[in-house]
Amino acid sequence: MKATRSFALIILFFLALPAKSQEQANQTYRIIDNGTVQNVQPYIDALNSANMKYHRLKNTRFIITFSTGVKVELFSAAELIAAGRNINLADYPETFINRVEPIFSLGPNNIIMEQRPVYGKYH
Repeated sequence: MKATRSFALIILFFLALPAKSQEQANQTYRIIDNGTVQNVQPYIDALNSANMKYHRLKNTRFIITFSTGVKVELFSAAELIAAGRNINLADYPETFINRVEPIFSLGPNNIIMEQRPVYGKYH
């Protein structure tokens, strides 16, 4: 009985480990799909140095997609505050209204670039 309980606790520990390791301390995002990219380290470097404030929601996680298929889940502003970040929750919207999602790509020196479609007579 005691061995079965210990075994069950070990299984639960290992099942919880991947979920916890994806949300490490001081992280503001989680890569959920590598797309066609084999090495996501340049994306990690770019995300760690980027300000993703204008792509983050107040209480809901938001997913951005790169042209290579890499998908990144941005943690909500409320989650960042709970993790100890000093940000103003009022600066973040509940939802994006009439937003055309940009196409993200990785530029030179691991800079995140976004492309937006241009509408109107001058495109």
